[in-house]
Amino acid sequence: MARRENPVKELREKQIKEAALRLFSARGFHNTTITQIAEAADLGKGTIYWYWKSKEDLAFSLVSDMLQDFLALIEDAGGGEGSVVERFTTLVTRVAELYYRETDYLRLLWKFRVDRSYIFSEEYTEKVASYYVRMRKALENLIAEGMRRGELRKVDARRMAFILLGIAEGLELEWLENEEELSMRDALVEVMDMVLASIRK
Repeated sequence: MARRENPVKELREKQIKEAALRLFSARGFHNTTITQIAEAADLGKGTIYWYWKSKEDLAFSLVSDMLQDFLALIEDAGGGEGSVVERFTTLVTRVAELYYRETDYLRLLWKFRVDRSYIFSEEYTEKVASYYVRMRKALENLIAEGMRRGELRKVDARRMAFILLGIAEGLELEWLENEEELSMRDALVEVMDMVLASIRK
């Protein structure tokens, strides 16, 4: 039997997440209360606890939404069709599109990431870190496949995965600080083209 969706539940989750995103962005995590989030979502405080056990749990759900989207894009590229070079090029474009579609989430992710040991308990900090490990591993596997197929020259796939994520994250920060002056889409495509050209056979 197919799983039945609950539109009321989904609507309430969306209301709560949107309210939390606005308040965490404006006030910060520690200056935002569950009561304020409930009021902003036009729901009772108790309703939030039907979905999340704590403010930390709610904040982590916002962070994990964005990280899961990034991870899915990289894993899709790894399991896709076509050459590794083609899949990597498509991946870069899709990541840039995600940046523009979810800018508020990205901004909040960076706020939380910079101070995650202060905001999140060890349990949640480890969960956040696990996403980055999986992203690096998925990129490493894609690079290794490119080498096996003879598309890419011999490199240290693990180190290259760190480099690629580091470049993307550096551009994220520059773009969030200089949105008027920098096109994240153009910058990401240009720099990744240069990196790809350096390792192509």
